Amino acid sequence: MSNRYSSMISRISKFWILLYAFSLMNLPVEAQKRKRGDKIEESERKPAKNDEKDGEIGSLFIEAEKLYLTKNIDKSLEYFDKVLELDPSHGAANYKKAQILSDLEKNTEALPFARKAKLQDPKNKYYYILLAAIYTNLADLEMAAATYFQLVENVENTENYLFDLAALQLYQKMYEEALQTYTRAQEFFGPEEEIIFQKQKIYLKQNKLDLAITEGELLIKSNPGKSNYVAALAQILLSNNKPEQAKSYLETYVNKYGEDPIISVQLAEIYRNSGKVKEAILVLEAAFASPRMDLNSKISTLTAYTAMLPNEELVEPLIRLTEVLVKTHPEAYQSFATAGDFYLHGIGERELAKKNYMQALALNSSNFGIWQNIISIEFYLQEYKNIIEHTEKALEIFPNQGLLYYFSGTAYLAKKKYKQAIEQFEVGKPYISSNVEMSSAMNGQLGDAYNSIGNNEKSDASFEEALKQNPENDHVLNNYSYFLSLRQENLEKAEKMSTKLISLNANNPTYLDTHGWVLYVRKKYKEAKVYLEKAALADDSATVIEHYGDVLFQLGDVNGAIEQWKKARNLTDEKENLDKKIVDKQLYE
Repeated sequence: MSNRYSSMISRISKFWILLYAFSLMNLPVEAQKRKRGDKIEESERKPAKNDEKDGEIGSLFIEAEKLYLTKNIDKSLEYFDKVLELDPSHGAANYKKAQILSDLEKNTEALPFARKAKLQDPKNKYYYILLAAIYTNLADLEMAAATYFQLVENVENTENYLFDLAALQLYQKMYEEALQTYTRAQEFFGPEEEIIFQKQKIYLKQNKLDLAITEGELLIKSNPGKSNYVAALAQILLSNNKPEQAKSYLETYVNKYGEDPIISVQLAEIYRNSGKVKEAILVLEAAFASPRMDLNSKISTLTAYTAMLPNEELVEPLIRLTEVLVKTHPEAYQSFATAGDFYLHGIGERELAKKNYMQALALNSSNFGIWQNIISIEFYLQEYKNIIEHTEKALEIFPNQGLLYYFSGTAYLAKKKYKQAIEQFEVGKPYISSNVEMSSAMNGQLGDAYNSIGNNEKSDASFEEALKQNPENDHVLNNYSYFLSLRQENLEKAEKMSTKLISLNANNPTYLDTHGWVLYVRKKYKEAKVYLEKAALADDSATVIEHYGDVLFQLGDVNGAIEQWKKARNLTDEKENLDKKIVDKQLYE
């Protein structure tokens, strides 16, 4: 064997000898006072000292540790067992075997070894910690708590384990014992937040509100200027229906230290609950202007107050609050999206809503809801050119969103660009096939587009498909029956559809006109007059009034017909046919 190899072996041996020596430092030197279940049997007492035996035990222990460190767990247990055969009271070996068995989730087997280890060395905190963990795993919380109690009693500088003891006592609803433990911790650590909060919880469970308040006041006094402690005490008071007392603490803080977002939110809650909603919103401005109040909290708060509209008194304060929100968070698309929601749904200011939604898009274009809101506003404002532009951009990001094809196609249809409309509808149909309502609407629009280019076959097929998907699609029932009446084709079907349309929409003037006109084309003039007259009284559309004039003429009321044609003439730029009817006192169809 080379000198270098011999030297290495020597160093390794020295390392393990030192390790063993270190473990022996934890062996007991005298018997300690015992707690429940801690009596040592005669067989467990340390035998008389035997140098030769101690050397063998030391070698076996070192080998067991080496095997444990190299993850050879089964072999390691075997060697620890050999140690315990020679010395059942070996504290370190009992501890290691208990630790391994516990790691293997064999806590019942681990328990006696952990108890022996702790009994052999009642000054070793790690033995207590392992034993308490095993008791906890076995759901013996009483013994786990007793073990932590013994630890703090017997081992110096272990006061931090009072928190583990108190937690176990709380879990077992041993409130008085937990209070004593926390009080002891408070005497050692001072008025720590966790201690006082836990004591407050216990006092509240015991309905001892005054004592909970006293603890909160102690925390405030020990931490002057810390708003979260004032807020915590105020929340306790609010939860116990003492808003005026909570308000006093909050206002005292504001007067002494100035505005604070946490305090402002609580004051706002007090004002709102007392009916002073406007004052509540004004108080919230300070909180909204602070970066310390997180954005999501601001959004949920503004949304809650927006739900209180319509209320004229709240409009201006909420507008200011919205402006503060976007000013404080100009980098967050959510702030502008929330502002858009406020202007759109809260006060109906669509232009301002669109402006904020557009700013949100500039920060994040991947939110489909924002695109949808913008396009919906543009439909309301009839900004069809903008719709086409925005749907094109949105489709680059969301090519599988069928709703965008519907919006785009409808905008092209409104602009009388029928071929482009048809293209968008046909491309979009597969993406909405699973949505029956949307698919019916798309096919209805496609029927209109095909009708506009004179392709009656595809128009009718699209309408039929739309009604198959939704038999009560009033848009399709109206347009399909009207187009058939204009073509004077399949009039019986047209009348059935318009009759159904009226049964679903008895007062819609456009639908009344359609049904009346279908009856007119079928030469059912008396029936037609009933619906066309009702439509004309409710709608100042030139087409509707002209139709009413036509049916009056057919029923022999020429003067009445001319009067209605004159009204219609004043409502349209297409005057030629009406002029001819009026001058000639004759019906031209």
